[in-house]
Amino acid sequence: MKKKLLLSMMLVTTSCMVAKAEDNHLYIQPNTGTTNEWSIPSLQKMTFQDGNVVLTSRNGTTAYTPISSIKRMFITTPSAHHIDVAETVSPYTWQGDLLYINAPQGTSVRVYNVAGALVIQQSLESNTIDFQGFPKGLYMVNVGGKVFKTVKK
Repeated sequence: MKKKLLLSMMLVTTSCMVAKAEDNHLYIQPNTGTTNEWSIPSLQKMTFQDGNVVLTSRNGTTAYTPISSIKRMFITTPSAHHIDVAETVSPYTWQGDLLYINAPQGTSVRVYNVAGALVIQQSLESNTIDFQGFPKGLYMVNVGGKVFKTVKK
């Protein structure tokens, strides 16, 4: 149960990273002790391993927090109110390295990786975004102000 809650929190965290990554912070508050804080741009990845939340920073350091000891986990961002999560379940389809988006031509598209870094910015011309050369993984896609997550497999 707690792992599912934390996985959900990770998805929310990823969504919020889209807003303004340099101002985002991840906080993990254990049942006892002080709250730990990380700047989201300094994080390379967050995983769940052997009952722990594992945070790996870009400089190679790793922090382990037992899931059972977490009382609260949250992010802060001054721009979170600007995030508009798409209501539709599948506004897109994948075909190989191409992401087909159901949106009018000329619509502004911004794609962010899980670290919150902008990796693609373009206007839709043929309703496709070419992900060739990008690693497999989770991406947040902002299409005309609507944000959805997608996984390149």
